[in-house]
Amino acid sequence: MSDLLHYYRGRVALHAILHGLGVTPGDEVVVQAYTCAAVVEPLLRLGAKPVFTDIDPYTFGPDPQLIRSAVTKRTKAVVVQHTFGIPAPVHLIGAGVPVVEDCAHVVPGTLDTTGSVAAFYSYEWGKPVVAGVGGTAVVHDQVLAARMGTQYDWTTAPPWKRELMTGAEYLAYRMAARTGTLWRLRGLHRRLAGRGVVVGSYVPDPFLSPEYGWRMSRAVRRRLPSRVVGGRASLDRRRRVAAAYHLALTRAGLRHATASLPLRIPVVVADKDRVLREGAAAGVELGDWFATAVHPLDGPALAATGYRAGSCPHAEWAAAHVVTLPVRAATSPAEISRTVHLLAHLEKTRVAV
Repeated sequence: MSDLLHYYRGRVALHAILHGLGVTPGDEVVVQAYTCAAVVEPLLRLGAKPVFTDIDPYTFGPDPQLIRSAVTKRTKAVVVQHTFGIPAPVHLIGAGVPVVEDCAHVVPGTLDTTGSVAAFYSYEWGKPVVAGVGGTAVVHDQVLAARMGTQYDWTTAPPWKRELMTGAEYLAYRMAARTGTLWRLRGLHRRLAGRGVVVGSYVPDPFLSPEYGWRMSRAVRRRLPSRVVGGRASLDRRRRVAAAYHLALTRAGLRHATASLPLRIPVVVADKDRVLREGAAAGVELGDWFATAVHPLDGPALAATGYRAGSCPHAEWAAAHVVTLPVRAATSPAEISRTVHLLAHLEKTRVAV
């Protein structure tokens, strides 16, 4: 029997799991590079050292052998990421330390996570289940569940002003999603988040953020069950979309990876910046996940996570050469054809130049 605990964000759930595992300053936690800053933030907040391992260059997920070799006597946990909805081989890791599964790219209930001590999910924009700002910890280890339950009693609901703000954001998301304009508003959302008008993906100072003491908002908790049911119901349609992408990309000779629980399709391109620029000009939705080894950080901010440039060459290469295609139940064959045609054209014209 697994315990479910609902937190303000997915990273808050990860923080609670690691805290429950007894992670303290000076401990090490193994994570893959080619990940999101939201995964690393809880480690830094706890004073733990992220130990970055390189990815499998074909699945863009963790390499079990590299994970095992990164484990030391100071390692308190390993975080395994199911990147883009491509299930990671958790059963091959065998690191001898607690494994936590990052299921932010997976619909709850569609992946067996019982081989780990816990898993966490996120429901913010861009995830396979969008219910608003929120996250869930699914805890399989009963000793860990008991510790986390005690800690959970000290959490509080977000302030009402934050509840109103995130509620308005969710309504705006739903409207934009229905009209097909959602992806065009990403830049606007980032600018508004920087001004504090909306709730952004990253807080200005994670070390002082009160969010780590909050549980999931009431509105998100109410709508979450129906959104999860909808996510599960749409999985077969998304798999058909992913299969159609796979066929078209294969015929076009474009290297990519496929997912059994698809959220995005990663495609390798030679000139990522050009492809993203030309795609936006043509009205074709393309994603830049992940733009750096710890997205979206670079320069001093990336170095502050403890990541050493050149330490994970496959991850750095992927960050420079992979764009992602959205997999939605409503994605039409015409959209798939148009997207793949554009990518193929850009790759051919690059060679011609």
